[in-house]
Amino acid sequence: MNDLQNKIEGLLFALGRPVSYIELAKILATDVGAIADAVRILRDARQNSGIVLVDDGKMLELRASQAAAEVIEQIRREEYSREIGKAGLETLATVMYRGPLSRSEIDFIRGVNSSQTLRTLLMRGLVRRIPNPRDERSFLYEVTTEVLAQLGLQDLRDLPDYADVKDKLSALEESYRNANA
Repeated sequence: MNDLQNKIEGLLFALGRPVSYIELAKILATDVGAIADAVRILRDARQNSGIVLVDDGKMLELRASQAAAEVIEQIRREEYSREIGKAGLETLATVMYRGPLSRSEIDFIRGVNSSQTLRTLLMRGLVRRIPNPRDERSFLYEVTTEVLAQLGLQDLRDLPDYADVKDKLSALEESYRNANA
């Protein structure tokens, strides 16, 4: 593979979302024709791989191949059949009362690494990642409408003692930061 193909593949992997030919051309400072040529070669190179290049003519995305998808689906079913546990409930409550938050803010509040727990909540559709306006290198996590629906709420402000808990958490975090500054 040449440099352009490697960059396309790397970008699709890193972004983890569908990307248009036009967006790739802008990012890689080339024309759509060069992207299309590189994609044809990349698609052929990925044919017997666990990762395939999905191309609808406008958007590109890396996905698991059919053979790998079966194993992944089995793992997901197992993951969904388990309870989210104490760590999941703690993380979800943190995001509900203090969100949207970055992973590092969630880790700070909980006092432990929350990466795996966030992954589980993301997979179950209970939280989603959104761009962080303060730092484009990171994401913020917020609850989804699925959480509200499962709890029978229309708005997070309908959570028990929402305003009071939110204020107390903010004050506690601030005092902890000041004491450790």
